[in-house]
Amino acid sequence: MIIKNKYATYVGHQFLGKAYTVVQNWTDPDAPSATAVHAAVTLTTAVQSVSTSITNPDFPRVVSITGHKAGGSLTGNVTVSGTNIRGEAITDTIALSDDTTVDGVKAFKTITSISLPVKVTTGDTVSIGISDKLGLQSIPISTTVISEDSGNAADTGGAILTRDADEIEKCLYDPVTQCDASTDKTVVYISNEMPTRVGGYTE
Repeated sequence: MIIKNKYATYVGHQFLGKAYTVVQNWTDPDAPSATAVHAAVTLTTAVQSVSTSITNPDFPRVVSITGHKAGGSLTGNVTVSGTNIRGEAITDTIALSDDTTVDGVKAFKTITSISLPVKVTTGDTVSIGISDKLGLQSIPISTTVISEDSGNAADTGGAILTRDADEIEKCLYDPVTQCDASTDKTVVYISNEMPTRVGGYTE
C-alpha cells in the first residue's frame, strides 16, 4: 500500500484487512517418487494399518499412491493420515486405479499412518510416494501466479495454484518445471490471511 501526500511516501506491508504478496521458496524439493513415503506393501485379506517405515515428505506436499495389480484389476481406497503445514491433523482418501499412480488432494507435512484395502488378487501391492505438488503456507486470494522461478531463472507457461477457502492443506502449487532435488522453487502469490493465522513455518 502506498499513500502519497505533500511531504512523504509511506510504504506499508500486511495492513489489517488488506491483501499482500507472499513469496514462498522451497530449497531443492525432491523429485516425485512412487515410493518416497513407503515402499510397496503386499495387500492381504484384511485391511492393514501401516505406521512404521514411513518417511515424511521433504516439504509439505501431496502424496501419491501406486498400485501394482497381480490380476485383472486393483481397486479400493488408501487413507493417509498425518498433519498439514500448520500441524493440524488431516486425512486424505485416495482411490486405487489398477497400476496407475494417483495423486491425493492434500499436502502433508507429516504422515503418521496409512490404511490399505484388502487385496483383489494375491500379489497385489501398493506403494506411497510424493507428487510434484507443494503445499502453500498461506491461503491465496485467487489462483493467479504473480511470478515463478526455478533456480535462478523465471519459469513461465503454466504453474498452477489450487485454492481452498478454509483448508490450507488443499492450497497447492504445481510448478511448470518438475522438482528434481537440485533446483530451488519460488512462487509469488497474493493472500489476505493475517500473519497470526499463518504462523511461522520454516523447513
